[in-house]
Amino acid sequence: MNIFIRVKAAGKRRDMLEKQPHAVPAGTDEAGKLIEYLVRENVRAYNAKAVAAPFFHYLSQQELEDGEHTGRIAFGDRRSENDQDEEKAVQNALQCFADGIYRVIVNEEEIIPGGEFRLAEGDAVTFIRLTPLAGRRF
Repeated sequence: MNIFIRVKAAGKRRDMLEKQPHAVPAGTDEAGKLIEYLVRENVRAYNAKAVAAPFFHYLSQQELEDGEHTGRIAFGDRRSENDQDEEKAVQNALQCFADGIYRVIVNEEEIIPGGEFRLAEGDAVTFIRLTPLAGRRF
C-alpha cells in the first residue's frame, strides 16, 4: 500500500516538508507496527551505506537542491564502521513515542501509543518531533 510520509520538527522555521511517497505492507494498522516497520527500513538503509567516502567528494547541483528542499545539506556518509542494531533502534523509537518525544498524525487525526487506526491508499502520515523545553525554574 502506498502512503505519504512527512516529518516535522517543532520549532523549525520551515513549514511541513513535502509528502514523500512510501510503500508499507498491509496490516500496519497499529502505531507500533508502523513505527517498527519504518525504523527497521531506515536502519537497513543506513547500514547499507558505504563507510568510506571517496578521496574527493563534492555535492552536485541536484544534491544541493535536494538538501535545501529538506532543510539539511549533507554528504550522507556513515560516520562509524559499526552497523546499527535494529532491535535497539525499534525499542528506542517505541519508547520515545510512548514518552511523547514525537507525535504521529494520520491525515488529520493524532494516533496515541497502542492505538489502532486504518491506513488507506494515499493517506498522509506525519511525524512531529517535539522539542522539550528546559529552564531554570519550574
